[in-house]
Amino acid sequence: MITRRRQVLGTILVMTGTFVSAMDTSVVGTAMPTIIGELGGIDRYAWVFSAYLLASTVATPIFGRLADMYGRKSVYFGALVGFVAFSMLAGTSTGINELIVLRGLQGLAAGALIPTGFTIVGDLYDRATRAKISGLFSTVWVGAAILGPVIGGFLTQVLSWRWTFYVNLPIGLVALALLLFGYRDTGEHHRQRIDWRGAIAFTTGVTSLMLGLNDLAPIVTVPVAVALIVLFLRLESRTDVPFLDLRLMRDPLIGAALGMTLAAGALQFGATSFIPPFVQGVQGGQPAEAGLVLGALSIGWTLGSTSIGWVLLRIGVRRVVVAGSVVLVASGVGLALVTASSSIPLVAALSAVIGLGMGLTGTPILVTVQTSVGYAQRATVTSLVQFARSLGGAAGVAGLGSLLTASLGASAGRSAVLLDPVARQDLDPSALQPIRALLASGLHAVFVAMVVVAVAGTLLARRLPNEMPEEASPFGAPTAAD
Repeated sequence: MITRRRQVLGTILVMTGTFVSAMDTSVVGTAMPTIIGELGGIDRYAWVFSAYLLASTVATPIFGRLADMYGRKSVYFGALVGFVAFSMLAGTSTGINELIVLRGLQGLAAGALIPTGFTIVGDLYDRATRAKISGLFSTVWVGAAILGPVIGGFLTQVLSWRWTFYVNLPIGLVALALLLFGYRDTGEHHRQRIDWRGAIAFTTGVTSLMLGLNDLAPIVTVPVAVALIVLFLRLESRTDVPFLDLRLMRDPLIGAALGMTLAAGALQFGATSFIPPFVQGVQGGQPAEAGLVLGALSIGWTLGSTSIGWVLLRIGVRRVVVAGSVVLVASGVGLALVTASSSIPLVAALSAVIGLGMGLTGTPILVTVQTSVGYAQRATVTSLVQFARSLGGAAGVAGLGSLLTASLGASAGRSAVLLDPVARQDLDPSALQPIRALLASGLHAVFVAMVVVAVAGTLLARRLPNEMPEEASPFGAPTAAD
């Protein structure tokens, strides 16, 4: 029996671990200009972030499977220790390449930390309370987004940029103490041999795909990724103990949920990537204003995810997710209609509505998928949801970025001056206007494409069941897949 004390301690544990990971991104992002100034390597600036995201995306399904086989506690312990240790080592970096490698190793640990944490929450509560508690975790991300830049700026200015990595140690130690003395796994684990051939094919295939989506030799990496993923599917269909149970993908509920999450990931990362250039480049706003617009998205997400958990079972899963998808379509249409003369508060309002739609879709999908399987598969499906969102984001940003580049054509390089508040002040207004109009046209095409993705997500949402599934048997696979 899971006592109230275990639920409270487990929830505090996961919120603390999530806060460590969420804070890291915003704190380090604030310190990066100073880091580059000291270590050099501005040409590899983006890879400090890309290495982290790539590694965490690839690692997520792997550690989800391991958490089902060996227990949440052991995987979460390793993730916490690894994340904090690699964070401390990153703080001692003497060159940009060393920092990139250590950020990648941090990403591997984060790929275990976040989905395993969500799985722990799924284990501790029944389906009704699970929906309410899961929504609260969005407040952790909002809190980190608000506090992170402030803490990062303070530490960088008063102490050193290295302390933006060292700050993870005390928070991580608190989480480790809660894990060791306040939490134990809630179920049994059936250890099986690992299909290493399938695991290697999957890992290398997804890594190649992510590298291609990050524009690293895509003419080579994307075909290699396709070949390896095909090999992975063949290997998994021929083994009795697959690395990832393909029946999960074929289950109508889980399949629709993962497809919807792919679309949501494309919209989420698309909004955070392309709304700021519209605010700064087309509307002439400052970086702080672009940051506030994205902050509105986080606030909308929190409102949606925290409120819907209380009425999800009463309204029904399909109705809620379809409603959230319609909100995403409407907000996308609004973005496609904004112009250079539109007010920045209007764009912020649309950003908040996008966040609201994300909250209305994300929490119900996660809770429904977790409820549809037993304890022995919950970590796997939780990690697949997180993986689908990250993969959708990577593919979405790559596709939308290519669309923007094609729309701008030969003038793509000239448009960059609009994103520099100092440089654009030196341009004559008559020269500025044509560039601004061109960027507005390119971003308009991006926002229209986001509407198309949102409509596709709505169609997938209609395939979800309206009633929340009953709790699956502890070690049962999805009913529809049997």
